[in-house]
Amino acid sequence: MTVVLDTSAAFEIAFNRPNAPYYKEILQQADKVLAPLLYDSEVTNVLWKYVKADYIDEQNAQATLVYLLQIVDAYTDCSDLDIEALHEAIRLNHSVYDMYLFVLARRNGAMLLTQDAKLKALCIANGVSVR
Repeated sequence: MTVVLDTSAAFEIAFNRPNAPYYKEILQQADKVLAPLLYDSEVTNVLWKYVKADYIDEQNAQATLVYLLQIVDAYTDCSDLDIEALHEAIRLNHSVYDMYLFVLARRNGAMLLTQDAKLKALCIANGVSVR
């Protein structure tokens, strides 16, 4: 099984939030974990926000970043997804950022892991496996 990892699910795992055990089990069963290159920037930015808000300190942010980056086996350059992601964003009236995940999952017959309820509903309505 191939999995596409959304930042929201990654942080669920990293901070042992309620769905962490479920997501960890799925990742353990996965043959491959994919993400668009945008994932790196997203997780880094979220960690910066957490440090700014005094949720974690810089040392923990750096350790969490290393962990979150190691979960992913392969990254896809967003330029390989741009046209299709834009098309789907327009067609489905949803953010391009999320459409990178949607398109990557669809192209690879992968399961998308996300905490985003709107994205989950969109995937279900369009035949993309989601948890």
